[in-house]
Amino acid sequence: MIDLDSHLLRAFLAVAEIGTVSGAAATLNRTQAAVSMQLRKLEDLVGVKLFSRSSKGLSLTEQGRIMLPYAREIVTLGDEAGKRLTGKTIRDRIRLGVVEDFAAGHLIEILRNFRDQNPDIEIDIIIEPNRRLAELFNNGALDVAVCDSTCLPRKPTLTWTEYLMWTVRSDFVVDAGKPLPIIMFEEGCPWTIPTTGALSQRNIKWKTACVASTLVAMATAVRVGIGIGPMITSTQPEGCRTLDKSSDLPGPIRIEIGLYNQPEIAEGARYLVEFIARHAAMLPA
Repeated sequence: MIDLDSHLLRAFLAVAEIGTVSGAAATLNRTQAAVSMQLRKLEDLVGVKLFSRSSKGLSLTEQGRIMLPYAREIVTLGDEAGKRLTGKTIRDRIRLGVVEDFAAGHLIEILRNFRDQNPDIEIDIIIEPNRRLAELFNNGALDVAVCDSTCLPRKPTLTWTEYLMWTVRSDFVVDAGKPLPIIMFEEGCPWTIPTTGALSQRNIKWKTACVASTLVAMATAVRVGIGIGPMITSTQPEGCRTLDKSSDLPGPIRIEIGLYNQPEIAEGARYLVEFIARHAAMLPA
């Protein structure tokens, strides 16, 4: 039997999130030597290397990635038990910024469960485009942000893979003799480049049939039948479908969504981040 000390696990989680012992030490209010010792003790305890070390910092090994969700679960459950036994509840207000495409899909169930379990935590949900969310986060106007991982030059707490699917109205017919009418993201959107790049790689004749600045605009243009829109499956509107492979379009476009939190956040925001991490199975693989 392995007795996993929560103090060791907290050090492990901090280093896994930040990527350096010095950064983790500052967050935990411990010395670098203490954090390094705790990591070594944990690795000795489990009998495997949890981090690979380089001049750029520390990154999780395969065994470290296996340990990560268990460490989060153990630490969070311990915190929850303490709160329930003492009758303590968290009262806080969180500024959560979410890209519209993600807020309309996978995150709803997680936030609903969080709210049901933490009725005294208020959440201000700010829906903005990816780059605007990054700007707000960098300016300290958000506690937590969920946006495209290319928009923020820092390591996310968690990352999920999403795919943009070529979406059309159910009765839409592709005319092979004409350029494909593509509903394109606005120029500043980080998904514009991979979308146009995927089309260019296949040497496909296409045209911009419409520019959509929001998810609602994209969904409306698709439902009206203006053209083909790249959309996350969970946001595809009713009466629409994904084009099959026979359309000669490139495959689904891979994008990465990251969860970010400020280095110093209130207890409620920290608990929300941990809650999302614990329920990551509800999110895309």
